[in-house]
Amino acid sequence: MKEGALVEVACTCAAHPTLRLTTGVAAVCPQCGREAAPRSAVVTAEGGLTGCVACGHAELYTRKDFPRALGVGIVVVAAVLAPFTYYASLGVAALLDLSIYLLGPNVVCCYVCGATHRGFAPNPRHPRFDITIQERLRYGDRAVMGSPMRPGGTANAPDPEH
Repeated sequence: MKEGALVEVACTCAAHPTLRLTTGVAAVCPQCGREAAPRSAVVTAEGGLTGCVACGHAELYTRKDFPRALGVGIVVVAAVLAPFTYYASLGVAALLDLSIYLLGPNVVCCYVCGATHRGFAPNPRHPRFDITIQERLRYGDRAVMGSPMRPGGTANAPDPEH
């Protein structure tokens, strides 16, 4: 793994919802004892990802690392102030939310285990979320929308067309 890279892995116990994996060290949940060890074989020589560091699966997607609580807080404050600002605060909130979204970093997430990968090189590039991949992975042959698995996973795959 790249020095300083961080992977957050979802844990099944409610008391400690995420485990943080860092360079070559296994993480253990203090509540349920679940252990997660990073897989360095999925990291390219340049520091990019060809698969999930937590589970090894090749299907990954890219999303913005947008602090959702901050975004909701900005909108709530703007809505409360709206009658006093002739509703101009809603426009300011929209611009502020947009700037935070556009300037925020991207993270790579795993479709299978939900691990969030931060601090890795952007190449190979992974497409944005595709519901057909998630449906295929969740329901298998019963998936109505599921598209076939790409050879080699999502590394350098095109974005979905929907």
